[in-house]
Formats: sequence, C-alpha cells, structure tokens
Amino acid sequence: MAEPKDMRQKIEHLIERAQDELMDASHELASGISRETERFVPPVSNDIERLIDEVFDFAERVIKGQRKMVGDVVKTINEQTDRAAQAGRTATQRVTKKGASKKRAVRKGTAARKANSTKAVAKKTVAKKSAAKKTVAKKSAAKKTVAKKSAAAKKAPAKRVPAER
Repeated sequence: MAEPKDMRQKIEHLIERAQDELMDASHELASGISRETERFVPPVSNDIERLIDEVFDFAERVIKGQRKMVGDVVKTINEQTDRAAQAGRTATQRVTKKGASKKRAVRKGTAARKANSTKAVAKKTVAKKSAAKKTVAKKSAAKKTVAKKSAAAKKAPAKRVPAER
C-alpha cells in the first residue's frame, strides 16, 4: 500500500507543478500583452491626468505673469500721476507768486494813470466818434456823385470827336 500513496503524492506533485507552470505562463502572457499594448497605446487615464495637470500648470503661469504685468502697469501709472500732481503744484505756486507781485505793480501803476488820464480819455473818445461820422458822410456823398455821373452817361449818347487830318 505504500505504492499507491507514493503514486498519489507524485501525481499531486505533478498536478501542482503543472498548475504553477500554467499560472506562470498565463502571468507572462498577460504581462507581455500589457507591455506591448502600452508601447502602442498609453493608458488613457494616465494620459488624461497628465494632460489636465499640464493645462492647469500653464494657466497658473499665465495668470501669474498677467498679475505681475498689471501690477507693474498700475505702479507706473501711480508714479506718473504723482509726478504730474507735483509738477502741477509747483507750477501753480510759481504762477501764484508771479501773479501776486504783478497785481501789486499793476495796482500802483493803474491808480496813477487813472488820476492823470481820465479827462483825456473822455475827450479822445468823443473826437474819434465825430471823426467816424464825418468819414461816413464823405463816403455817402462820393457815392451820390458817382451815381449822378453814371445816370447822366446813360441818358446822353457819347459825343464823337472828328479826327483831324
């Protein structure tokens, strides 16, 4: 009876060995198929995840660059505004100082002129008005004279003067 046990153990050992060999072969076949398919077609889930990461990394870099650019523009605008405001204040102060000194000089000079020339200014204006009236009258008289001559020329025919030989 020892033989059937040995035989039975040998058969079980052969069956186990065959199963192990089949399992190893199927694992090798599956890994070989996977390797070859990955070579031709990358896994979609890995590719999509990588693509999404790249897109969002790019978007972050673009937004960071835009934020920096807008910050620089606003900073430059503020600096220019401050410079313009300071230049305006300085110019206003200069004009105010010059204007105040000119006003004082003008007031002193105007008071002296007004006292001396008030009467003379009135006479001059009257003289100018009367002169203007005279010139208008002369022009109208001249126009009448020209009109009379042209009317007379139309009525009377021109006289012929015989040429002397």
